[in-house]
Amino acid sequence: MLGLIEDIEIGKIKQSLPSYRSIHTEIDELVRSINKKGLLQPIIVRSKGEYYEIVAGNRRYKACTALGWRKIVCHIAELDDKEAFEVSLIENIQRKNLEPIEQAHAFKNYVLAFGWGGISELSAKIGKSVNYIDKIIRLLDLPADILDSISKFEINRSTAEELLSIRDNHRQSKLAKIIREKRLSSRQVRELVKDHKEGSIYDFDEKWTFRKKFVDIDRNTQKSFDKSIVALRVAMNTLSTIMEYIEDNWIVYETLMQHKNMLHTQIDLLIKEKRKL
Repeated sequence: MLGLIEDIEIGKIKQSLPSYRSIHTEIDELVRSINKKGLLQPIIVRSKGEYYEIVAGNRRYKACTALGWRKIVCHIAELDDKEAFEVSLIENIQRKNLEPIEQAHAFKNYVLAFGWGGISELSAKIGKSVNYIDKIIRLLDLPADILDSISKFEINRSTAEELLSIRDNHRQSKLAKIIREKRLSSRQVRELVKDHKEGSIYDFDEKWTFRKKFVDIDRNTQKSFDKSIVALRVAMNTLSTIMEYIEDNWIVYETLMQHKNMLHTQIDLLIKEKRKL
């Protein structure tokens, strides 16, 4: 991206308010970083007549303002509205500054609201797959309560995407409530959605509780077998050590060898039983 690098007076810089981005006011950590290390990367601005509009770097601008700086080093670029939007979006994605819902609004604005191009063109611009962009945009079809849960990090993006296959918003919300309350993993969410498709959602809570208890019991059983096998192996090793010192006493040696073989047999049996679980 061509342009000039110059120090610009803060009074001549105005913030942009991208329609897809929430305004984050907590910049204390960024202020400390800039105060200690300086502004490592210029903010990107474009000329708007008598002032400069921020294209990318609103938070850096606020941090520098909080520090009382009179001037900020800026990268001045000649950009139209579409190009400015693309630069802002690309930088925020690269910096991982955007939450899933913010990304969804940005992608939807680019493709639909502003009509700047299709999903394929956006994919080429930002380096994300067409499938990724499509799924992100479709998140906005979910009920408001689920979008709120995503923004609050109560439900992650991949979990929310699993709910897209459910067509009824009321049922999506019902499933989301179960996911939040049970703190289900991605695998468990897939099972939940599958169970919903195969039967009624309204008896799932009882079925899930039963399944969870069964899984917990199974997990505890596995641990018990593992601990028993380890204990028997420790006993075998201990016997082997003892037998090294009494090789001359063949009566005791043979007795201990029999017990060692018995332990080995018991370990094999436990391993076989564990595999049946």
